[in-house]
Amino acid sequence: MRATAESIAELLVTLVDIPSVTGAEKAIADFVAARLTGGDGEVLRSGNGVVWRGPRLGRPLIVLAGHLDTVPPQDNARARIEGGCVHGLGTTDMKAGDAVMLALHETLDPGALRFDLALVFYDAEEGPAVNNGLGRILREMPWLAGAAMAVLLEPTDMQVEMGCNGILNVEVRVPGVPAHAARPWMGVNAVGEGAAWLAGITRFPVTPVIVQGLEYRETLQVTTLHAGTARNVLPGEMVANLNHRFPPDRTVEQAVARIRALVPPQFGFEVVDQAAPGGVCLDRPEVMEFVKRFGAKVAGKQGWTDVARFTSAGIPAFNFGPGLAELCHRADEKCPIENLGVAYDWLAAFLESEAG
Repeated sequence: MRATAESIAELLVTLVDIPSVTGAEKAIADFVAARLTGGDGEVLRSGNGVVWRGPRLGRPLIVLAGHLDTVPPQDNARARIEGGCVHGLGTTDMKAGDAVMLALHETLDPGALRFDLALVFYDAEEGPAVNNGLGRILREMPWLAGAAMAVLLEPTDMQVEMGCNGILNVEVRVPGVPAHAARPWMGVNAVGEGAAWLAGITRFPVTPVIVQGLEYRETLQVTTLHAGTARNVLPGEMVANLNHRFPPDRTVEQAVARIRALVPPQFGFEVVDQAAPGGVCLDRPEVMEFVKRFGAKVAGKQGWTDVARFTSAGIPAFNFGPGLAELCHRADEKCPIENLGVAYDWLAAFLESEAG
């Protein structure tokens, strides 16, 4: 029996009403594990992550994935249905995707699908990258690396969003010599030493880059700036953080070299955070079939997602989900009920049979 948009909405309400701020996902992980137990397949646990592996019948493996955690509530911890949407914390990012995955599990016969199927519900996506549950699960369950394709049900408003930009954070330290502000000739003001460079780097243009026919935008922004210790002391150092988003056609090493070339050699340069971009897999057969079959709109993913973890593991992957990306982490977060039904229908049809 097929799920309906309304039944998935009711399941989404239940998921939202289980608190699961990053670091406190045990209750929702237990709930999901209980819903996955029984019938064909097996349930595997990894901390507060849950993986369901369907019967292995020698078919290509498809992985559906979604994170269970949310950001802290903003007076939106409880769900409500209003105006054709489910409102509340995590409705769009990304318990809507989790609800669709559970609905597929509970209504499809895994033995009758044309693919072997695995469902990955993971923890700690909203926190520091080092604790990300998907990374841990991919390490602990190497059989996932044999997947023909992974779909990450992050919010895309039903678009297929390919790959994602990489991330680089670099601390640039401009040296100076501290001195009393009344005797500036006794020192070197680090702000003055870095002013011309800073003025130039803040004008770095947003640059479109085309990869497999899709546009990604390269950006470089100064996101933090610190200098000085007191009002009457020349700053002995100025520290600027550069946040660089780079397209999927280059490596982390290439991105580092590009930014290093923009910083004077006498300034300190330290990479403090990095994440590889997600590979663009629009040319893979399963991806092309999904896009063509449903007439899905296709775009490049500007923000970083865990698609990059899948593609780094050699698994073709894309973002596709019912949530609305522009509402992520907002107090007015919501997900259209219609999108829940459409996401379920497309994925069910794709898993069950080829296009006629």
